[in-house]
Order: sequence, then structure tokens, then C-alpha cells
Amino acid sequence: MINDVPFIIAKFGGVNALAQAIDKHPATIYRWTYPKEKGGTGGLIPSAALLKIQAAANLLNINLSRPTDTPSYESDPSQPQQFVHWFRNSAPYIQAHRGKTFVISFSGEAVRDPFFSNLIKDISLLHSLGIKLILVHGIRPQLEARLTAKGQTGQLFKNLRVTDKDTLELAKESTGVVRANIEAQLSVQLANTAVTGTHIQVASSNVIVAKPLGVIDGIDYQFTGDIRRVDSHAIKGQLSLNHIVLISPLGYSPTGEAFNLRSEEVATAIATNIKADKLILMTEGNELTTPDNNLIKQLTTQQAESLLGMNKHIDSDSYLHLQEAIRASKLGVERVHLINRKINGGLQLELFTRQGSGTLISIQPFEDARPAKIADIQGIIELIRPLESRGLLTYRSAETLEMDIDKFHVIEQDGLITTCAALYPYPEDAMGELACIAVHPDYRSGERGQYLLQLIEKKALALGLAQLFVLTTKSSHWFTERGFSPASLSQLPSDKKQTYNQTRRSNIFIKNLAL
Repeated sequence: MINDVPFIIAKFGGVNALAQAIDKHPATIYRWTYPKEKGGTGGLIPSAALLKIQAAANLLNINLSRPTDTPSYESDPSQPQQFVHWFRNSAPYIQAHRGKTFVISFSGEAVRDPFFSNLIKDISLLHSLGIKLILVHGIRPQLEARLTAKGQTGQLFKNLRVTDKDTLELAKESTGVVRANIEAQLSVQLANTAVTGTHIQVASSNVIVAKPLGVIDGIDYQFTGDIRRVDSHAIKGQLSLNHIVLISPLGYSPTGEAFNLRSEEVATAIATNIKADKLILMTEGNELTTPDNNLIKQLTTQQAESLLGMNKHIDSDSYLHLQEAIRASKLGVERVHLINRKINGGLQLELFTRQGSGTLISIQPFEDARPAKIADIQGIIELIRPLESRGLLTYRSAETLEMDIDKFHVIEQDGLITTCAALYPYPEDAMGELACIAVHPDYRSGERGQYLLQLIEKKALALGLAQLFVLTTKSSHWFTERGFSPASLSQLPSDKKQTYNQTRRSNIFIKNLAL
């Protein structure tokens, strides 16, 4: 078998297809493509994954021998089908993100990376899809290089730089060079991309009003600043002209003084002031992972705070970005994403695929949980039909769903109905039936079913119901773990007894609701 990552990715029809076939996260596959000095495997497949890949290839009837000629779409019909599948699945995200405002923060390390042009291409693609973008860049390595060239040593306390007058001048120089390089990259006519033949207008301005940070714990930070306010009107004006707004980590006082700022704080301040739809923090450190090294895909703000408190040895980059994510979330940014910028295509994976590539942080676990409406019927049908075909749910026609739509709640993510459940009340018996609970296969690790169950229980209590019952053929343990107890047909409401399907022989469970 060929131990070559690009070749194997092509044979499986793409990163996502390979990741799904061997039960890996797409970010892991992307890391294989990176050189060893950047945390990758140098384009070679790790030995531990070779057997899985071979087994998956045998199962999918994929020939891993290398042909004489590189396969094209014409010679390998599976490849265009993979593209069509990906494109169809990304369409809801494209529609959901159009017209939204994203603040993207990336470091000075990202700017000096030889692969920075890939990130710029991804950003340009977002712009071409109608997303309003504010970019906030860092300058730390560029400033450090200038300090070293001058024979000076930078002073950092609690990850904050002490900026004396000389350091401030070097920070201004670094900012000018970095900003010019970014603008130049955004001005390139990118051949064979979504922005071919277009010209991106980049707006840079002094929208940050700052003041001295002052003395903290006996340390005078001099020209290190604290953000006083953001000129959100000026930013929104530039966005309305379809410009990408580029912001540097410098702030200015009304008296004309300049102050050095942390780029992550600038991004957070802008996102909260203009009420951005997303704050995206491109990180330099490792992703947030569970103890068994799986990517943490989603955290509530409260969970993020607990994680921050438990991880005493978390590296500074991850610590600072998680801290900013929590602050932004508390100040009203609905969704904050932490994405490892070293993952090639990580931005697109996070925004346009169900698997994602980073960690989403939000105040509520599923802020798009809501009562269903007529427009959701097709999404509900697509969610429940596979379960109906397997006999796990009772068949419901589109007409039935339309008549009962007021009984349904759904969880929607970026235009996709990921979870649904219904409550059928029997007020004469003070009971309610929990029915048609379904979770999309790609979202079953996020406790969406549990969250929707809690919403249904609250609705039942509001209707004056004392008990909730469910009929199930396969999920007895799930309901038992959530407080339901086995029951008999005689305990059901009389109307339900008459319609009970004896051929399905569903197990009956009842839960007493806490008042």
C-alpha cells in the first residue's frame, strides 16, 4: 500500500471522506499533510492508521495501488460524487452565513508563516460568499525581531508587554509592515479561486480609542494600552461598502498618544461592540481536547470556565484565547470559534461542514432550540425518515406533521434541523406523550436529545401535566438513565390505550415531573 497522504486522500475522495471512513477527525488528516517541524507527519501516514485505511479501502472497494497516470474525474467517477455530496451539505451553511459579520483574529506568527497565503485565500473565499469580515492581526514575533535587532529585550508580565517609548516606536514599525503585507496578499488577483477577476477593497483606520493600562502589581506598563471604546459606526460604514476591515493592535487617545494593545483583546472589543455574529480566534497552540485526546467540539460559557479552572498547565496561547472567548460570549457574541490556524482549510471546515475543525463556545448549549414552524417540516422529514424505515419511529406523513407542527420543538444549526421532539398532551389525565425524538447522526455526541427533553419537560409542566410517558422499541436505556421508569399499558391515558399499536410491542416508560 502507498504510504502517501495526498494520494490516499485523493483515492478516498477527500479529507472528510477519509476521516469518516477510518473514524478520525478531519483535523487529524490535515495534520498528516503538514511538515514535521509544524507538528505534522511530513505527508506520511502514521503506521497506527495504515491498517484502518487498508480495512476501510477493502470495505469500500477502493484500489490503493498507484496507477500509471493520476486519476481524473473522468477516470474515477467517485471523486465528482464526493464533491457533489460535499457541496450539497455545505449549501445550508453558505446560505446561513451570507450577510453575517465575522471578526477573525490571527497572530503575527500566522502572518510570517510561509503558508499564510492559504489563510488569505480562505478569507477571500468567505468575502466572496457575502460574509462581512473584520480582520485583526497580531505583531508579537515581528516586534520581538526588531527588539532583538536593536539589542533590546522585551519585558512580559502575565502575557502583557511593558511598552516603553522605544518599544512603542518599534511596534508602530512592525504594525505598518505587517498591515502592508496583509493588504498586499488581499490585493493579489487569485487565479482559479472564487475571487478570480475581482478586487478586494481593504479599509484600515484608527477605530480604537485607548488609554494607558497603568500600574498593575507594581509594574508600570507605560505605553501598553487599555481599550476605552470602539468606533463601531466607522467599522459598519466600511462594511456597508463591501470592504474588508483590517484592524491593527494599536489604539489612540484623544490627545494623540498611541498605545500598544493585545490583538485578541482588540478582536473581542470589536466583536462585542458591533454585535458581530461570530468571533473567530485563530490559535497557535493545540486544540482543546478531552482526556482521551478527542477534540472538544462545543462548550457552553460555563463549561469553558470550568475547563479553564481545571487546566493549570494549559499553554498560554490556549489559555488566553479561551479567556477571550469566555469574555466575548458573556458580552453578547452568540458564537465564538477557536480554530487551530495550522490546520490547512480549518476555517472552511469549521464554518461549512458538520464535523467542524475547532471548538464552538456559546452561552447556551443550543441557542437555536425553538418551537417548530411549517417551514421546518421538510427538515423534520429528512431527520425522521431513516429512523422510520428502520422501525425505530412510527411513520408520520407530511400532512400529519403539518397538523401537529405546534407540538414539535427543534434544534437548528446553520439551517439544518439536527434534533426534533414532540409533546402530545392528555390534559384530562395530566399526562403528556414524548414522541418522535430524533437526533441527526452527526450530532449525537452533543447531548442535544437531553437538552430538547428538558425543554419538553418544561413545556409539559407549563401545561399543568404531572407525568410524561414515552413508547420506545430500542432506546429503553436512554430513557431509564433520564428518570423514566417501566410502566404498563394500563397506566396510559384511555385515549392512548385505544391507539396503542400491539404489533410494535413498544416498551412503555413514565416519568414523574418535578413541580
